[in-house]
Amino acid sequence: MDELNPTASGGEQADVDLQDQGTDVEAQGEGQGEGAERAPAAAPRVPSRDDADGAGQQQREFNAAMAAARRRAEKDTAEKMARQMDEDIAAMRIPNPAKPGSFFTGKKDLEEYSGALRRADAERRAKAENRSVEDVLEDDEDRAFIRRQRAAMARVEAATKQKQERDAFIASDLADMQQRHPDVDIAALDNNPAFRRFAGSRYGKEHLADLYEDFVSVVGNASAAAAARNGDRTERSTGHGSGGGGGTLTAAQRAALKEWNDDHPEMRMTEKEFLER
Repeated sequence: MDELNPTASGGEQADVDLQDQGTDVEAQGEGQGEGAERAPAAAPRVPSRDDADGAGQQQREFNAAMAAARRRAEKDTAEKMARQMDEDIAAMRIPNPAKPGSFFTGKKDLEEYSGALRRADAERRAKAENRSVEDVLEDDEDRAFIRRQRAAMARVEAATKQKQERDAFIASDLADMQQRHPDVDIAALDNNPAFRRFAGSRYGKEHLADLYEDFVSVVGNASAAAAARNGDRTERSTGHGSGGGGGTLTAAQRAALKEWNDDHPEMRMTEKEFLER
C-alpha cells in the first residue's frame, strides 16, 4: 500500500531531494554572483606605441586645423580691408579719364588706369627711340627693381648705423657713470623699478649719471643708495633690523617714514636710513 501512496516515505524523500537540489542550485547561483562581484579589477592597460602614434596624429590634426583657421582669418581680414578700400575710393567720386562720365569704383580701376598710363608713355618713348614697347617696359621694370633694391639697402644701412651709434652711446654712458659714481651698482640701479619710473622716457636718451643725480636730488642720498645696491634687502623689505636704531623718530617723522614705505615698497627705509637721508 505504501508504494501506491504518493505521500509515503519514498514520495516524501523525492520531494525533499528536489527541494534540496533547488536549494543547492540557488546557493550555487548566489555563490557565482558573489564570486563575480568579488572578481579582481582588470589591470590598467599599458599605453602602447599605437596610442602614442594616435596621440601624435591627433596633435598634427589639431595643428593643421589651427593653421587652416588662421589662414581663413587672414583671408577674411584681407578681403574686408580690400572691400573697405574699394568703398573709400568709390566714395571719393574721382573721375576716370579712361571712361569719361564715370568714376573710379575701386582699386582695380586705379590699377588699370595706372597700367594704361605706363603703357601709353612706353609707346611714346618707343616710337621716339625706334624701339619696341616691350623693350621699353622691360627697362622700366629693371629700373624699378634697382630702385627697390637700393631703398632696401639704404634701410639696412640706416638700421646698422643706428645700432652702432646706440652701442657706442651705451658703452660711453657706462664708462661715464662708473667714473662719476664708482660706488653705484649700475645693474641694481638699472633694475630698480622706482628709478626706471623716475627716468621715464629720458632713460636711454640722456646720460645715466645725469639721471641718477636728478634721482638723488628728488629722493635723497639714502634712498638712492638703497636703490643702487645689491645687498641684503630684508631690512628694506621689513623696515626693521639691526639698522633700525640710531635715533628716535618723532611722531611726524614716523608718519612720514610710513608714508614713504607705503608709496615705495621696493625702497623701504629703516628709521636710521630715514634720519640719515
